[in-house]
Amino acid sequence: MKVIREANILELTSNAGPKKDKQVTELFNGPFRRIVEVKLKNHSILARHHASEPITVYCISGSGTFRAGPDLEDSVEMRSGTLLTLDAGVEHEVIAEPELCVIVSKFKDK
Repeated sequence: MKVIREANILELTSNAGPKKDKQVTELFNGPFRRIVEVKLKNHSILARHHASEPITVYCISGSGTFRAGPDLEDSVEMRSGTLLTLDAGVEHEVIAEPELCVIVSKFKDK
């Protein structure tokens, strides 16, 4: 029985960056979790939104700001190695300063 699944090989070099200012790539979608890679460049903003499930956000390169809350009043400076968690339903946005790459894990019921 195979218990390990390789989801994807990530391209972390600067010349492998997104061709667009915003790029979202699904890395894995299975029972109980969904994992996406979000690449932002040129000071792009991933506009205010919310996830219906709890999420974790892990910054793998670049820098930016993660803002959350009803008025986006809480903020965390993102840089390589930053890991944050967010409860379901919390409004948030992400701002690249100037480029940012994060891995987002959504935790699903099924």
